[in-house]
Amino acid sequence: MKNIYITWHYTNHGVAYLKHILSQFYLNTKIPSNVQFGNLDQEELNETFNHTTTDGFVFDEIIYLTAPQKTYDSLSSRRFSHKKNILDDDTIKSLGLSEVYESILENEDICYNIEEELNFVIANFPDKVAAFQNNLWRNINHYSIDEQIKWLKNYSNFKSIYYNKLKVIELSIDDLRNEKQISDELSKWVRKYFNKNQNDQPLINVSLGSSETQVVWHILSESYLLPENARFVKTYDDKSDSLDKRFKRFSIKEIPTNLISDIGSNFKIYKDTKSKSRELVNRKMKAFINSGFSILLLGERGIGKSQIADESVEKHKKENFKQANCASFDEDNKAEAELFGYAKGAFTGANSDKKGLLEEANGGVLFLDEIHHLSKMVQAKLMKALQTDKENKMSIRRLGSTNEIKISCRLIFATNRTISDLKKDLLPDFYDRIVQHVITIPALRETEEDRVDDWKRIWNNLKFKVNPLVPLDNNLINWLKKLPLYGNYRDLQKIAMYYNAFQSFDEVTKEMLEETTAFEYAKNEFEKYHSTEDENNNLKYFREDKTTKQIIADFKFDLQDWAVNKFKGRKNAVTHFQKLGDTVTEKTFDNWKNKG
Repeated sequence: MKNIYITWHYTNHGVAYLKHILSQFYLNTKIPSNVQFGNLDQEELNETFNHTTTDGFVFDEIIYLTAPQKTYDSLSSRRFSHKKNILDDDTIKSLGLSEVYESILENEDICYNIEEELNFVIANFPDKVAAFQNNLWRNINHYSIDEQIKWLKNYSNFKSIYYNKLKVIELSIDDLRNEKQISDELSKWVRKYFNKNQNDQPLINVSLGSSETQVVWHILSESYLLPENARFVKTYDDKSDSLDKRFKRFSIKEIPTNLISDIGSNFKIYKDTKSKSRELVNRKMKAFINSGFSILLLGERGIGKSQIADESVEKHKKENFKQANCASFDEDNKAEAELFGYAKGAFTGANSDKKGLLEEANGGVLFLDEIHHLSKMVQAKLMKALQTDKENKMSIRRLGSTNEIKISCRLIFATNRTISDLKKDLLPDFYDRIVQHVITIPALRETEEDRVDDWKRIWNNLKFKVNPLVPLDNNLINWLKKLPLYGNYRDLQKIAMYYNAFQSFDEVTKEMLEETTAFEYAKNEFEKYHSTEDENNNLKYFREDKTTKQIIADFKFDLQDWAVNKFKGRKNAVTHFQKLGDTVTEKTFDNWKNKG
């Protein structure tokens, strides 16, 4: 059995970070049964690595996964940033290397090539060679991946321990934010590698890489594509101001490999789904729910965000599953009191201590819907609470109290806003805290393959007494499949209620309604009252993915009102369409108005 260390290269960290991490394991001589190392900063770890003379624990193999260099370059410009700031670096100044780097940077051809830079320094600054070489590790992430690997093997003490054990695997990934692409490539490699090495014991660092990469690792584990003895570790940074900004203090902790526990049987909303996008929601919830971080659910009104949150919580945490709609918090004090609780005497009427929702959800899950309604003040206080300690504990303080209360609570946030709108509504730091794990729930119009099953589920959940059997006549099903359903499950509920209501109408009423079938009645009633605007107050027919001519051709009457409202008046609307090369005139608008 081989001990394998697997990690992912990421432009913000690079191989220097790999060296630091391995130093931590080397320092501790073996992998403990429950990984939890003490705090060391990067500089200390580097020294440990460089000056160790006795054999400590070494991995049998280091798997270093990368994407092509152009992928990292498109993601971040970090590697090129040193041209702007490297000369101001205090270490470079103290080592007397400012002149050396200034000369190097004048030569575009060699400024990212370690070997050529070293040769340049040897030829032009022989007295500075040792200082330059020792300083390389501090700035190594400014070089290309190939150059970083070369430095790791040839110019660091890595050579004496891991030189022949490092394998660099390049995966064909051109977008590190594309979960499907990462999943396809990573699962392909995992299958190939562990088919040949079934008895290996992998230790996988999920800290490095994009959040999408972390998701895929968890999914691979839950799909049983990784060996049963696979273990995950995560690096926790301490952003202390007392350290050189370049040298982080961090610790390594093991995180659970199995992240599903018993929620699989309890996860019903997308059970047996045919939709890949829904299946991804399912898998993400399973992977994220025990990850130790908050979850953000994005989805339109009526898509079932609260239900998804509820059904994803393990059975043993159900009693501590609390939820609240932030739109109900009409005052800051009310929001703060509801979330954090209050101490006796905190305000008039506070006659006794009261737990808040966070405290009540201790050991469980708190679901907060419509978070865009939270005020900036409440966001700031909640953001502070989200900063957990080393034991993943939150610190909260009741309104009117000075005492800190430690709790362990998973938070699931939800909103019907788009991510761009959410950025505008939330404090930047609060936004950054809650987008650690984002799950976008697809709208029903995006999962048409499940439309019939959705209809069956809605009908059965309403538990009609008159006609408990799910209606599945062809006219109804064909119509349902064509509907955009901008109200999502709410629209299906309305249609089901219309359809069912017609079953109890007497013949006279049916004649007055001029309807002969339940389908026609449901169709006409729904289109009469629920087809003009969607649940988000956006005219559903006028989407950015439609051309102006398509809109005009299909929806002449609605277009007039939409255009006038959108452009704040008829003249502005006309001007807009004319700029697009359309022949819309004032007369056209008048004709539509008169016909309407």
